[in-house]
Amino acid sequence: MIKNFYFLLIFFLILPVQGHTRKSDTLIVGYEITPPFIMEDNENLHGPSLWLWERIARRHDIPFKLVELPLDGLLGALESREIDFTASPLTITSNRLRNFDFSVPYYIAHSSILTQEISDIERAINFIGSFFTVNFFRAVGALIFIILVFGYLEWFFERKQNENQFGHGLKGLWNGFWWSAVTMTTVGYGDKAPVTPGGRIVALIWMFTAVIIISGFTASIASSLTVDRMSALGDTLQDFREQRLGTIEKSATDRWLRDNFYTRKFTYSNMEQLIDALERDEIDAIAYDQPILQNLLQTDTLRRFRLENIIFNPSYYGIGMNPELPEELKKEISITIMEYIEGMDWKVLLSEYNLE
Repeated sequence: MIKNFYFLLIFFLILPVQGHTRKSDTLIVGYEITPPFIMEDNENLHGPSLWLWERIARRHDIPFKLVELPLDGLLGALESREIDFTASPLTITSNRLRNFDFSVPYYIAHSSILTQEISDIERAINFIGSFFTVNFFRAVGALIFIILVFGYLEWFFERKQNENQFGHGLKGLWNGFWWSAVTMTTVGYGDKAPVTPGGRIVALIWMFTAVIIISGFTASIASSLTVDRMSALGDTLQDFREQRLGTIEKSATDRWLRDNFYTRKFTYSNMEQLIDALERDEIDAIAYDQPILQNLLQTDTLRRFRLENIIFNPSYYGIGMNPELPEELKKEISITIMEYIEGMDWKVLLSEYNLE
């Protein structure tokens, strides 16, 4: 009796471990709807990640059951060994490797920034508002100052021998300023002209230097009116340092922002919540994986959003695996992944989903 009791105890203790080694067991595969890698149309799942997993399972005769979970649910289920694989793309990070295993990467992506598109009315308002920026007034003020300097010098040399055109007092100074502005813009009315040697030397210097000066100030004014204002939030990653960025909770982008980018970060459970937060102005922009944001743009028929030309945080997508699975099986799965992604079918599939 006692001998049989110990035998049954040992049998039930080793059964969960040995269960993964038998192909007759159904393995649990977690997934999250992650367009375009895993999509659902009319209750039918498709996408490159699912395509790859189904061929792996077929190659190794792995019976499996798909279970839909959110991202944090997938991570938690892998850590607690409640699922065996993940079919949806999972970014390989050092922190995740401490808790469970990964296959070799099958896709390399980057994080990017998604913002709301600016309407024509907002562009006009931003343009008008640019005339009231500090940089604009600095540029205009510096331009007026340099015109006054050369106008004063011209008046100083001409005020006695050319009194009819330049004269004395404030009127004379105004005439010098007028001559300086007309000369700089190459309008050339001819109503004011130097006659003294000193005045002509000043005029000669001003003619040559004004071309360089005015081009520099024009570029400065134009940049203050257009580039920064038209992009609304910015066109580099550093421009978003003080913005309210939203991302998916516990995602690789979430971890990267926390470790490398000090900003006002807000996390949400899924992309639907992120989009809703962006449209309600709870956040200024979305930071997440570029392929997923790009797919969102392709389905945005109203053109509400814009993907900034910014990439950061390279991400390597792999299949998450239960560490308790046999090492030989995990190795064979990685080898199979490499065989498929080296083939033409995988490249054609990525092209069909705009992931090439």
